[in-house]
Amino acid sequence: MKEVYYVYNNEALASCVLLSVINKVGILDIPRCCLVLPFLLDDRTISFVTKNFTNEMTLKKLVEEQPRLFASFNKRYLSLMPVMINSLMILKKGNQISILDQIMSNNGLEVNDLTIGDRFSKIQKAIPHFIAFTENHPTELLYKTLRVQL
Repeated sequence: MKEVYYVYNNEALASCVLLSVINKVGILDIPRCCLVLPFLLDDRTISFVTKNFTNEMTLKKLVEEQPRLFASFNKRYLSLMPVMINSLMILKKGNQISILDQIMSNNGLEVNDLTIGDRFSKIQKAIPHFIAFTENHPTELLYKTLRVQL
């Protein structure tokens, strides 16, 4: 089962997701970047958020009202850490991003113009919602809200 998880959530898909988010926000701190994949590579979360998003919805409300979606968030966070690191290294070696204190887009490849597949298209629709949920909150609060154990 573990092998299937890593094939389904592979570095190619993860790189496209990370690059899409980084291109949209411009600069992303590393701890916040670690929250991208566990949120956006979960099909149930993507499905719920894209169907039910409203401007009044907050991450805190979402976690409180849909606890089943986030019960395994910490496990996904830990499981996807190697995929995230590998994906960031792929993007860095491909000169798509720079990693210093923060991760910055080098404005190379625009992932939004690519037709990569149905799953990525669904994820792309949820990326603005993820950004809306996270952009105005300190990273520490996001970790608390999502109950990530460090």
